[in-house]
Amino acid sequence: AFDEDDKKPFVEYVRENRIYGVRFVGKVPEEELPRYYHTCDVFCAPSIGFESFGMVLLEAMAAGKPVVASDIPGYSDVLKSGAEGILVPPANPEALARAIVYLLNNPSLRAYMGEMGRKKAACYSWHNVASQVFEFYQELQGRRKLMLKFTLYQRDLRRKPRDRRMA
Repeated sequence: AFDEDDKKPFVEYVRENRIYGVRFVGKVPEEELPRYYHTCDVFCAPSIGFESFGMVLLEAMAAGKPVVASDIPGYSDVLKSGAEGILVPPANPEALARAIVYLLNNPSLRAYMGEMGRKKAACYSWHNVASQVFEFYQELQGRRKLMLKFTLYQRDLRRKPRDRRMA
């Protein structure tokens, strides 16, 4: 996604180098994103900074697309290189290009990685995440009940024997 001013140098580069088939679409509404993911053969995320979480990778993986991404925190938490795609060193355009070309030249590997990515993305579905959170809360609630029983038992042990008989 580009602001109009940000995309000017890229548009000029494409025009000056007579590169065809490039279209700058700007910001895409969220409901249209799946259509864009489905049109690509390989999804590329060449971020050079820190990402808190690789949501964009999961979106592409959910569409069954192999991913080439920078090996940065956030992305490397989501993508296992060699399974759902390929991680490359950040700010290394040569490695990025090699990985993309490698996948473009290997349709069976693309299909395999796309399927692996689809399976991994399913683990992050809202249903699965909500279930995991619910299970975690149930576990905490169980621990709290156990701690309460333990605390009451300890109080009972601290009473003098005479007090315990009367209770």
